[in-house]
Amino acid sequence: MMAVEFARSVRQHREIPLTDIGQYPNLADALQAWQQSDGQRAPRAVDPLTLPKILLPYVMLLDLEENPELLRVRLAGTYVCQKYGGELRGRSTDDFFSAADARHVVTSALTVARLGIPSLAERTYVNLEGGLWSYVRLIAPLSRSGTKIDSFFKVLDPSSLQNHLTAA
Repeated sequence: MMAVEFARSVRQHREIPLTDIGQYPNLADALQAWQQSDGQRAPRAVDPLTLPKILLPYVMLLDLEENPELLRVRLAGTYVCQKYGGELRGRSTDDFFSAADARHVVTSALTVARLGIPSLAERTYVNLEGGLWSYVRLIAPLSRSGTKIDSFFKVLDPSSLQNHLTAA
């Protein structure tokens, strides 16, 4: 129980200026792919063929549902599904994050939607089994209709992924 209590005490989200994305070359390539998607403020999709292959297992497409506000997985890469233990399509972030972490992910996505610009951030979170993980991720807005931001392209940098409770 001590490890879980420790993990909950160090949960954090730290925004990283988008100008620093060059420190994460694969995420910089993902941002460029998003920017070149279709010239819209929020494109409808990101062509997976334009992404670095190393990122594909770490990609998620998330759709915003408004009542209640939650994110539902439309697509999840193989790594993400393996960490969860099964297919994530159709599940909400509430299904694979603690309630506090799920709420934080939704809040981050809503900020991206409100501002209409991508977010680069480092997250430290506790998974449902009590493990302490951290990673750097990019979330970029998408619009299924072409007018309203209602979906998100999320990808994490695999080189930044750390399990802090087994790293010792």
